[in-house]
Amino acid sequence: MDKKYEKICGFGLFLLMCFSLLPIMYLGRYNHPTGDDYYYGAETVKVFRETGSVTAVLKEAADGVVLQYERWQGTYSAMFLMYLPPNIWSADAYRFVTAGILLLFTVAVFYFLRPILCEILRGTNALWLGVTSAFLLLAIQTVPFQGESFFWYNGSIYYTGYFAVTLIFFGLLIRHLLHPHVWNLPTLIVLAVFIGGGNYVSLLPTLLILTTITVLLAWYHSKKGICTGILLAILLAGLMVSAMAPGNQIRQSGMWKMPAWRTVLESLFQGIRYLDAWIGKWWLLVAILLAPLFFATYKKVSYSFRHPVIVLGYLFGIFCSMSCPLYYAMGSSGPARALAIVYYAFLAFTLAGYYYLLGFLYRCWEQSDHSSHMDERIKRLGQLSFVVVWGLFILMQILSGRVLECTSVKALHSLYNGEAVAYEEEYRERLQVLEDDTIQDVVFTPYKHQPDMLYVGDLPGDPEDPTNIKVAEFFGKASVMVDYSN
Repeated sequence: MDKKYEKICGFGLFLLMCFSLLPIMYLGRYNHPTGDDYYYGAETVKVFRETGSVTAVLKEAADGVVLQYERWQGTYSAMFLMYLPPNIWSADAYRFVTAGILLLFTVAVFYFLRPILCEILRGTNALWLGVTSAFLLLAIQTVPFQGESFFWYNGSIYYTGYFAVTLIFFGLLIRHLLHPHVWNLPTLIVLAVFIGGGNYVSLLPTLLILTTITVLLAWYHSKKGICTGILLAILLAGLMVSAMAPGNQIRQSGMWKMPAWRTVLESLFQGIRYLDAWIGKWWLLVAILLAPLFFATYKKVSYSFRHPVIVLGYLFGIFCSMSCPLYYAMGSSGPARALAIVYYAFLAFTLAGYYYLLGFLYRCWEQSDHSSHMDERIKRLGQLSFVVVWGLFILMQILSGRVLECTSVKALHSLYNGEAVAYEEEYRERLQVLEDDTIQDVVFTPYKHQPDMLYVGDLPGDPEDPTNIKVAEFFGKASVMVDYSN
């Protein structure tokens, strides 16, 4: 493997990833709350305005969790965060949502992959930077429904946020298994309690992966299995507390529940549909670019990669498990914000499977008569792939217009054409009305400017809608609505 290619690729991708975040974060300064940001913040903002006490606000949020546990849903830690949207502290605090979510997600991916790439696979820092940055570029730039993934607090914290915390959990667990430390287990326990009260879409694969790790450690008679067993028990306890909430039954009564056998079947078919839809040119571009980086690790590890069918089947099964909670509870593939973390998992599992499959092919080649020419051929193949195939794919993406669908390009477009500023002006006009105590019955016209990603929806048209009632309560109004008749 050419070390020069590894360094150029690694640090080049890292810089590209960093610069790609800037326009998205800058667009976040025009980001504003909507819907559930007001619905769950109505009670806590009232307490903050009356007392100015953060402690009192946190207590009110905890009381809200108890209320929702009885009336709506049992995801206790997620509900606590939902009662603390940034707009309860200040009308301008919401502009930090996008930067916060992106930084949390980015740091989590780097933290998770560091021990895997640098210790288990014995890679260099350049390889770690390159692989991680490539994954983040794919995840952030090509994720469907970027608005609900990075701009809407309620949706993004519940899914992308919890996915990031789950990566931090596994990153710390890997470090603890490699180098046990007295403070690791208490921290992992706290994270397990937190994750256990989050969304089921990321919780179910977490349980399955942790169960696999525990079984393997027990199989090899490792005492470290006690640690993972404790964490697994805590996660299961969190799931039980969440799932047994009376509010879940109330919420479920308004949804169509799918039988368990059909849930599994639908999830497997949905997994196939996801693979068909998402393994496209962007994925292939990254796969080609990472191949030489992956090959650099195969010489350093003694793993045989002898079971590609079992490993790929396992990865596909874990991936499909993410759709099970959605089909079971809703009878569908779920909302856009949930689709985001399914997409992140798709990238993680397919690239992991790709790495394993390349390792299997490498070992086969290594045992063949051509093994003596291995290094030179791989070097030439990597250079040819980068110069010809990678360049060709980039050209195809530019000509097809797919570059315009990337998150950073969309952000630049909204900033350049003035939509973001126009949306900001409309929001300020609304806010001025909402903060005017002389106006009690508020009727808005729909937003004329609805920039991609910033606009994730508006208020309902019925003043008796629960969300509008909470918005009215948030601002001390008699009623609030949006008139869609014209």
